[in-house]
Amino acid sequence: MMKSFRALAIKELLAQKVTSILILIAVVLSTMMTTIVGQSLGVLTAMREQQAIALGGNRYATFLQMNTNQLRAIQQDERLSYVGASVHLGSMELTSSLNLGLTEYQGDNASIYPSNIKIKEGKLPQAPMEIALPEDVLQYLGFDGNIGDKISLSLKKSLRHNIADSYSYTAEFVLTGILENNYLGYVSGAITGIVGEGTAMQLLPKSHIYYNVDIRTADKRTFQSIVDDINKKLQIHELDTSYNVVYLNAMGIPYTANSEDANDTGFSFMAVAGILVASLILLAAGLVIYNILKISVSKRMKGYGTLRAIGGEKGQLYQIVVIEVILLCAVGIPVGMLLGSLSASGILAAATGLISPELFLVQNTAELQALIAENSSLKVISLIISGVITLGFAMFAALPAARSAAKVSPIMAMSGMNLKIHRRKRRTKKIRNFEAYYARLNLKRNKGRTAITVLSLIMSITVFIALQGFTTILNAASDLQESHLGDYQITNETVGFSVDSLKKLQENEAVQSVAAIQFSLYEQNEAGRLDGIDIGFTLKPGETFQVVGLNDEYWDYFMGSEMSADQLEQLKSGNACVVRNPIPVSYGDGQLEFTSVEAGSTIRVERTDLKVLKTLDGYDGYLGIGNGGFTNGVQVIVDDSIYKQLTGKNTYSEFLPTLNEDVDRETFDTFVENFCEQTPGTTFLSYEKTDRQLQESFAQIQMLAWGLILFVGLIGILNIINTVYTNIHTRVTEIGMQRAIGMSAASLYKTFLWEGAYYGIIASVIGSILGYVCTIFIEAATSDTIQFVAIPVLPILEAMLLAVGACLLATAIPLGKISKMSIVDSIETVE
Repeated sequence: MMKSFRALAIKELLAQKVTSILILIAVVLSTMMTTIVGQSLGVLTAMREQQAIALGGNRYATFLQMNTNQLRAIQQDERLSYVGASVHLGSMELTSSLNLGLTEYQGDNASIYPSNIKIKEGKLPQAPMEIALPEDVLQYLGFDGNIGDKISLSLKKSLRHNIADSYSYTAEFVLTGILENNYLGYVSGAITGIVGEGTAMQLLPKSHIYYNVDIRTADKRTFQSIVDDINKKLQIHELDTSYNVVYLNAMGIPYTANSEDANDTGFSFMAVAGILVASLILLAAGLVIYNILKISVSKRMKGYGTLRAIGGEKGQLYQIVVIEVILLCAVGIPVGMLLGSLSASGILAAATGLISPELFLVQNTAELQALIAENSSLKVISLIISGVITLGFAMFAALPAARSAAKVSPIMAMSGMNLKIHRRKRRTKKIRNFEAYYARLNLKRNKGRTAITVLSLIMSITVFIALQGFTTILNAASDLQESHLGDYQITNETVGFSVDSLKKLQENEAVQSVAAIQFSLYEQNEAGRLDGIDIGFTLKPGETFQVVGLNDEYWDYFMGSEMSADQLEQLKSGNACVVRNPIPVSYGDGQLEFTSVEAGSTIRVERTDLKVLKTLDGYDGYLGIGNGGFTNGVQVIVDDSIYKQLTGKNTYSEFLPTLNEDVDRETFDTFVENFCEQTPGTTFLSYEKTDRQLQESFAQIQMLAWGLILFVGLIGILNIINTVYTNIHTRVTEIGMQRAIGMSAASLYKTFLWEGAYYGIIASVIGSILGYVCTIFIEAATSDTIQFVAIPVLPILEAMLLAVGACLLATAIPLGKISKMSIVDSIETVE
């Protein structure tokens, strides 16, 4: 007599070795998947944060143009974990599209801007009147000297809100270092040079010494409330708070800004996308275990009936099943965690050999590996979650089957006749392919098993597609890549470009489209009137009047997402306009009067009435030419079709061509150079190096992400094989019966291959649809709106081919062995 019924659990596992191994493999693979994902996401998140620091600095926000008292108050605020200050010494024009701005970093403030302080030759300035400039700036200046030579620069310092007149001066500096080129500044038209601490005090009058103050808060959750409180207490203008949006988004810090760079909507699609992908991965891992256990336990229904017949109680039956699952999980979960950890480390180690350490703000590969190790170390909580999920799904799968076995009468369970067969009257029809028809009958015969098998395959396919979409939201530079219009900026601020020049550029086969802008600036004379244009309202003192003309391509970029199709049509037809109101100017403790035009009103310019569809405030989206900077005043933006009617001019000031994909940039550069030579005073700027720098900053993260995707995909394929293999292995007796009644080995192969193909095809179609739905939600994390996106055709095709191939492979492997067994052995087989 058996000492304890619990020992039966071990005996069953040993007696049914193949089934036990298949379940164990499922537990190991699923635990590996959750462990790898949990460990790798920490690394990918850390690298995304490093990428954001490289792009915008290690700061949450910057208070612009602070006086000494404001700086001191901010430094003493205990809610801030970091406060750093710098002084802007002024700027000078390099080209019509680029300015050089000099910055004096106070203390260690330069260290939070790693992309600005990369030394190529020499050293960073330490003493007053020392300077370090990027290599491309020296080329623009025509400087052919060496480190230690003197360089003379003519600069102009202007203050925000026109609180004082601009200050122009010329100074001689000692060149101590040559910086590596940072092409990110080309988008804003500003390149940064660095001077030694103390230079500002020697060159600028006290009236022009103000500080830009960078901050990080100790508590990320209260960041916005702290900033609001500082703004209120120190009376900081709302436009003088610049948010480091790239870094805030990467860190997941909530913010609601009124500044020009705010884009928070109050609803985190990024968080939703992360939760969605994580849930899909966990569900896919759990369903594989559920499916295999469900098939296995259901197959042993006759054994459970026997136990019930000899006096086994329901509780004892539950305990046997639970013990079996716990024993398998006790072995499989630790092994899965270990293999998952080793696999993740292997993926990351392989990728680090191809990564440039400097892109992640470290000096060498050893420091990069240390950074990765720090963020990929096993976290106890994540391991516990992984183990609990695996064990939970195993129990979830085993207990219902045991419950149904306990409820069924021993006679029915032992006979295996627990299915009710309903015959329906059907029309006689010709069977064109018996094996395919019989495969469909097999799928219908056990709808529960078929549904669970297909569902587990669907989740694996969905995860594969969704993960590929998820890599796009890991790119902290995605917003910056879309921040400039066109691939080139071609500018002429003197004579301008003719309509024929625009047509010539548009007709170039390399050009996809050209956005064009016209610009006229009118200033008030001593009598307070505008020379050269007549308007139907009076400007406040000191304000300018600007007329901007945009062609259709520029309108689509500028207002395409802000206005309806009908409103855009009104603008493009020349019957309406957009108005930018002036920035309020501070004077003493008060504010000067300023012109304010309201949306919905009508203004008159040169005897032409224009309906104002929208008004803009602040610095955001200011339309200027090249890098001329912001000029305060009323800006009326109209279609280029009526620009001549309002200004008497018919020339364009700037072209922004967008090229077709895979264009030879060198050939087009030659074309642009010749194009510029035909109009005196024309300059051009290419964004190719800027875009390349942004792409390189993400390429390394993408490489690691793809390593994770491919490995998760491999585990998914193994899970598919394991699931289908289990399904067939548990039907050995059925296969023996089919052969006994005359089915040939070839027909048997075809039938089960058709089953595998059906599994793969059905799961691929449904999984592709769900994967696309998930992609829509994931893409919403980058646009903050749910909308239809391009169908990910390549990932869907990859998933379909892999799924169908894996199903066919998983079907063929066990059939080869089973078909060689004798019919009697097949029917009498225990497993």
